[in-house]
Amino acid sequence: SSGINAEYGNLEEQLKQLLDTVHEDMYNRALVERDANMAVTSSWEEFCQLLDEKKIIQAPYCGAIECEETIKKESARTEVVDDKAPAMGAKSLCIPFDQPGDATTQTCITPKCCKAAQSYTLFGRSY
Repeated sequence: SSGINAEYGNLEEQLKQLLDTVHEDMYNRALVERDANMAVTSSWEEFCQLLDEKKIIQAPYCGAIECEETIKKESARTEVVDDKAPAMGAKSLCIPFDQPGDATTQTCITPKCCKAAQSYTLFGRSY
């Protein structure tokens, strides 16, 4: 373990700077991890494939509760692909402020839904 040299008279400021640095480093690592595991698609087949790769996905979504239930049911896996990978279906996580495009020009990602999407919604599996 490495030590930290600090002057007693300036300890409070040095500790604050250290905590700010740790916080910023952790935040930046989390952003890199999130961005590396986030995808955008409007294809149902690719949506399911990305879920199996443990990605979180931004997809066009109409916002209907019935569609979310269909997504959850249709994206669940019945066969075990990986013992450590969850098989439950995807659920909506949030509607990101930063949208990857104009979702209203797309149809909902839900199979057999023909409604126009309201927004790109972030979907994922719980782990």
